[in-house]
Amino acid sequence: MILAGVQDQLQPLIARLFPRRVWLEFDDDAVTVLTTRGRGQPPQLELLRRVPLPQGACSAGEPQQVMALGDLIGDLLVELGLVGARVVAVLPAAACAWRVLQWPFDDWPESADEALRLIDPDLGLPYALAEAYISLLPLEAADQQAIGSCCSLLVSVPRQWVLSWIEVLDLAGVQLERLEAAQVCDLRALTPVLQGADPGLLEALLVVDAHAVRLTLLRHGVPEFARQWRGAMADHQVEQELERCVAYWRGLDPGVGGVRLWLAGSSPDLPLLAETLRHGRGWRLEILDPLAMGWLAMPPESGDEEPRPGCSLTTLYGLMQVELDR
Repeated sequence: MILAGVQDQLQPLIARLFPRRVWLEFDDDAVTVLTTRGRGQPPQLELLRRVPLPQGACSAGEPQQVMALGDLIGDLLVELGLVGARVVAVLPAAACAWRVLQWPFDDWPESADEALRLIDPDLGLPYALAEAYISLLPLEAADQQAIGSCCSLLVSVPRQWVLSWIEVLDLAGVQLERLEAAQVCDLRALTPVLQGADPGLLEALLVVDAHAVRLTLLRHGVPEFARQWRGAMADHQVEQELERCVAYWRGLDPGVGGVRLWLAGSSPDLPLLAETLRHGRGWRLEILDPLAMGWLAMPPESGDEEPRPGCSLTTLYGLMQVELDR
């Protein structure tokens, strides 16, 4: 009994001396918390918890109630024994925009961010580059000639939104290590299954959540077309939008010889949608499920009353890859 009491008293000190790494995924209606156990392969999940956010606390990816969100996340991490955790977080897709850029140079510029701001091209963003945080990632296609010799992926988020999320996590009392865009995490999760793929395929990633749907079309591993739809959508609406976008791109790209559709997301209706989309189109359909693919492992007894389907972990898996590859 005395030893147990000493251990309880030491827990806060141990947590501060040896902080745990926690991965967080934000969307407009919930936050998902994930931790892993050990360093084995595949990584084993230790804790996975999805907690609803107060209505209106976050809208279109922007924190609306910073104090309330900070308190909620701080209290949640205390409850889970994750005081002072080191946090890596994925921002809602609605907060982020991305573009593929082809530089007018033979080589990547040394200060790419500064060069882009100096050129200041019209990228069709709803805000000026001067008002955004930007990140530029080199792009390498399976067929490098297909995209040119010097391309990068631009990710941008309104500056004030990023500062608001940083404030939320500061109020929660965590050590923020990194923020990433949901779209980049999705692409990172998809990359392993695109290696060695038929170069004639149009790859389509459809992420279906309860209140949002996003579609990315890729050629040679490079995102070429993206759309987001906010709000709940019936299956037939998702079908119509998907078919319209794929038909549009096939009309632009005569080199497309077939379509492979990857499905992911947290929507409970995803299995029914998958069955609907399997028939009558001649497309290959795959579920992007990190658990079923053996990329992640659930603990023998997860403790979750309602275990999350593996396809809902795609974005978080992409977020985790940076740390897991070290």
